[in-house]
Amino acid sequence: MLKDDFFTVKEAAGPDCDRIYRLHLKASHPIFRAHFAGNPVMPGACIAQMIKELAAAASFISSIRKMKFLHVINPLENPDISVRLVHTPQDDGSVSVSAVIYDGDTVFSKATVVLREKQDDTGLARGEEIRSDGFSAGGAKC
Repeated sequence: MLKDDFFTVKEAAGPDCDRIYRLHLKASHPIFRAHFAGNPVMPGACIAQMIKELAAAASFISSIRKMKFLHVINPLENPDISVRLVHTPQDDGSVSVSAVIYDGDTVFSKATVVLREKQDDTGLARGEEIRSDGFSAGGAKC
């Protein structure tokens, strides 16, 4: 979990299906010290995890349909950023979350992440099974 450690939520506004968050990034976090020393940059994996945590804590990322990096997020230059999340339920029970990460007129990243409900300690959604090769068979129904 990155929330309350890597970033904190300063403000949230709007309905659950179209919410804007104002976040504060903790530039002193070990991830920023390692990526990259002296010139911290938010890793793409942290952007995906941040979207997941803001969208629904009891879910897992089923897929990332799109992730564009338009500008580097440096917590020393932009310690506060905004994240707009738009939720769209899908026919298969998953939720597509479109995200725009920005500060003022600068758009840092755009992404579309598909989330599924986490049901148990395996991280599988209800009805989802693991194939013999160790990969998810998909077809989960939330």
